[in-house]
Amino acid sequence: MNKYIPTYDNHNEKQEKNPKHHHEPPKQTVILKCGTATGSVPLNFGLLGGGLQAEGVANGYSFSPVLASVVLDTENLINPTIKIDFSSLISFRTTSQNYQLRLIFTLKKVCKGQKVELGTWTFEELTNVSDGVSGEYVQETESFGFTWCECNDCPDCCRYIVEVSTGPGFNIDFAFVSNIALAATAVGLAKTNEKREHDGCCD
Repeated sequence: MNKYIPTYDNHNEKQEKNPKHHHEPPKQTVILKCGTATGSVPLNFGLLGGGLQAEGVANGYSFSPVLASVVLDTENLINPTIKIDFSSLISFRTTSQNYQLRLIFTLKKVCKGQKVELGTWTFEELTNVSDGVSGEYVQETESFGFTWCECNDCPDCCRYIVEVSTGPGFNIDFAFVSNIALAATAVGLAKTNEKREHDGCCD
């Protein structure tokens, strides 16, 4: 007499015991980087064209020393939003109550050897005192900073740089930039199971 022996679908049973792994949705990630900055940058001024302007002037503007830089790697983020914050103190003294001081701050980024200018911000102090007494001067310290933001469709490892140059001015004895701080923040969804590759600029 033949007995009926039920069979089981071992494959389905294994699937029930070991359900297929489901990938977790991407999580929002925040990256914060503090940059390196010089302690104080003096801006040298010399007599030029009857007024005081920066030494080494080319087309009315001086050469641009680097104030600060920061490296930000967003390669593991999806469509990150990047924010750059710069702050400083600007101190100067004039040789008269009639003076002009103009400083131009430029933000640039370098990605894989390609340098791109992102924006410029101007600090300017200007007076025109006709009855100023000869020999009087003005000495001040002012705070100066800017914020820059972009949405980046192509994440990369980039270095952000802040430079300063002096524009046309007169009756300036000295000026310098101090208390310099630069920070970069990136916010985006983290890539999952992605192999990290970069060109080494963050090493």
